[in-house]
Amino acid sequence: MQKGKEFRSLLTKDEYNRLIHQFQGNKTDLQTNHYFDTPRFSLKAQDISLRVKERDDRFEIALKHKKGYSVNEISIPITQSELIELQTTGLLKLEDLQAELSHIIKDQKLINFLSLSTNRLFLNYYSGILFIDESTYQFPTIMNDNKIVQLMDHEMEYEAKDYELGKKEFIQLISDFDIQYKKSDKKIKRAFNTYKRLH
Repeated sequence: MQKGKEFRSLLTKDEYNRLIHQFQGNKTDLQTNHYFDTPRFSLKAQDISLRVKERDDRFEIALKHKKGYSVNEISIPITQSELIELQTTGLLKLEDLQAELSHIIKDQKLINFLSLSTNRLFLNYYSGILFIDESTYQFPTIMNDNKIVQLMDHEMEYEAKDYELGKKEFIQLISDFDIQYKKSDKKIKRAFNTYKRLH
């Protein structure tokens, strides 16, 4: 299924609380993505992402590899104990993924450098879908006074099928909700930039 055109703005905590109150009762969803790479980020250097998606006590490991304009993706269901083992040992034991990654990882172990949890409220609005997100970023490999570093941010995202119409509607949304527009990169980019600043 083709993804729509996305428009987004960061929100202040007050703006987020106001929108959550305004749209309370709409559908919500909680998903956590656990991201893995080598300490030298060898996967990222090859345009590869490896993450475990956690939702409703179900776990799935996903390998995504960009090659030019195409994206190859492998997704495999795993158990919570397999996730914990990967986080603890840094060893990838799934044969399908080993075949794809062993020549890149070599003797390095994998680290869970980021766990990103997004609590999302969403509803149909104008001709698209409005998402209101609260995201928590945990950096398990960075310790501060023996505690995992954790940060939080808030974001409004609007997804429309048509770019020009979606842009007009997004500008109208900003006005409707009295939001101060704040440029927002994708969550994984925000998280990675924060990781680099903290490390």
